[in-house]
Amino acid sequence: MSKPSHRPFHKEWAVLLLIIALGATLRLWQIGALPPGLYQDEAYNGLDALRVDAGERPLYFPANNGREPFYIYLVALSVSVLGRTPAAERLPAALIGIALIPATYALGRALFGRRVGLLGAAVVALTFWPLALSRIGFRAGSLPLLVALSLACAVAGWRSRRPWQVILGGIFYGLAFYTYLAVRFTPLALFAFLIFWYIASPSTAPPRRWLVMFATPAALVVMPFALLAAQQPGLVLGRVGQVSILNPTVNGGDLWGTLFHNLEAALGMFVWRGDEIARHNLPGRAVFDPLTGAVFVLGVAWALWRMVKQRDRASALTLIWVGVMLLPTVLAEDTPHFLRAVGVLPVACLFPALGMDAAISGLERQGRRTLGVMLAVLIVVAGGGLTVRDYFGRYVRDPNTGYLFQSAAADLALKINATIADEGEAYLDRRLWDNFPSLWFLILPNERLIIFDNQNLPTSPGPGTIFLWPYEDQRPALSGIPPGMMIVPRAGPLARGDLESEPYSLYSVYELRLYHGQRLVLAEFEGGLQLLWHKDLVGDGQLRLLWYSDAAPGRELHVYTAAFVEETLVAQADGPLGTNLYPSDGWRAGEVVLETRTFNLPTGVRWTDVTRLQVGVYDPNTGQRLPRTDTPGDILDISP
Repeated sequence: MSKPSHRPFHKEWAVLLLIIALGATLRLWQIGALPPGLYQDEAYNGLDALRVDAGERPLYFPANNGREPFYIYLVALSVSVLGRTPAAERLPAALIGIALIPATYALGRALFGRRVGLLGAAVVALTFWPLALSRIGFRAGSLPLLVALSLACAVAGWRSRRPWQVILGGIFYGLAFYTYLAVRFTPLALFAFLIFWYIASPSTAPPRRWLVMFATPAALVVMPFALLAAQQPGLVLGRVGQVSILNPTVNGGDLWGTLFHNLEAALGMFVWRGDEIARHNLPGRAVFDPLTGAVFVLGVAWALWRMVKQRDRASALTLIWVGVMLLPTVLAEDTPHFLRAVGVLPVACLFPALGMDAAISGLERQGRRTLGVMLAVLIVVAGGGLTVRDYFGRYVRDPNTGYLFQSAAADLALKINATIADEGEAYLDRRLWDNFPSLWFLILPNERLIIFDNQNLPTSPGPGTIFLWPYEDQRPALSGIPPGMMIVPRAGPLARGDLESEPYSLYSVYELRLYHGQRLVLAEFEGGLQLLWHKDLVGDGQLRLLWYSDAAPGRELHVYTAAFVEETLVAQADGPLGTNLYPSDGWRAGEVVLETRTFNLPTGVRWTDVTRLQVGVYDPNTGQRLPRTDTPGDILDISP
């Protein structure tokens, strides 16, 4: 292997600690809230972690297409301490991502020297892909850490002739098989590297006993999992057949064309176009930004030259490793797929470090080392700045990211837990419960959670909240609400499935409160309809109206609301009485309903500019307003 360069030890550690601190900050900040929501794969990990916490100790988790256990056991520890929250499910991923930074340093240092180690650690800490991987609770993120530790220990142990390090590398390698299915390609990478070593430099090839020192502990660690795979191959290997390009459904009858396309896409992912799936990446963003991508190309070229001309084993290992570990995404659908390609991390991040190291060395020979270091720092800092902008400014704030992480379902769980915490009852439509595993994980078990089927709401529900699937007639579910309850209908947040083009409200909320207010009638309209209360929300452009129905309206009525600046009408917020969620044709005698009207004010007009509001009720079929029975006219004037 290449001989490392030497630098003052204390400065090296100071720089490394700074890099780790920056990487840790990016990985831990608002880890439970960004990205918003909790995707179902994360939720399944949390659910299986609850099984582990309850005493089960499986080697493989078959639910959700099957998952290896390493990450789930870490989640079990986290959930036992922090509870059933998105932060608890994602914290192990963040800690793994933080640990990957010094592990990359150790790997780069063992292969190429301390400077490459530090630069590689900085690239891992500040690049979008490893950052995004560290902020979602997927098991794939644990593979790069164990790969880095295994290779770093094995290389350092061989160079220093320390058997214990090689043995430790074998243990880490065995553990890697408990992380993610892409690890199954690593024996091919190691075998190809050993072939290169024996051909390029047979006199320096490791004796058999050193290989045994690595392979024996690895085999012992992986043996339980291997036995399980041998006994139940369909359980452990079933997912492979579903996504392989050998599957006619995937290749569309053109295997070689699909293979060529995937190979081209995988090679281009580093500097041209990356994963399009928003759960893994800012869609289309390449692994490296343009500056880091330029030194990545330089580093690859430099490694190729050293491998071919100097038969450098360190360069060969990195090139062979990345080439082989791209196969999991090349040989499957959706190339480039950043989860299936995760085995290239962190080795791929050493190439930009090699490129910067080569540039610094070239400038050093010209007596311009400081310029080289400044250029490297500029590349790293600029790349980190683009990562922060793209991740925290563009990616997690994009509504599509929230949709794909099922943020509306997580919001529903939060509302249900809040209802229960306030000692109210939460009535949940089973269609919502059955479709979102995140609800199973995030909602705390409680007898006040009542799941009902087919809108057959229990009779006489008490104070609490009803959560309904909003795309069927909801009157049957609401007909059991006892008189005297104040009903507050609201639309839930937007959601969108992977194969759906337009977002939609995931659920409807009906808050039930005991109404103890006095019947101070502000306006009474024909048919016994009374406006009891109003409140304008300054700054929000909203008007809340509380209605009481002395008799069942028996028909759909609409509310007229208008906002004026002096005598100029600036906005209207008309719509069904009770909103679309609880229209008046379903009201019963004695109903009390609180609704909210939102005004879209024109540009340049603020809510504080509004001097007068008007409220009325009309029949949408005829356009005729209902007359008031408490005073002449058909309008109530309100001063905001």
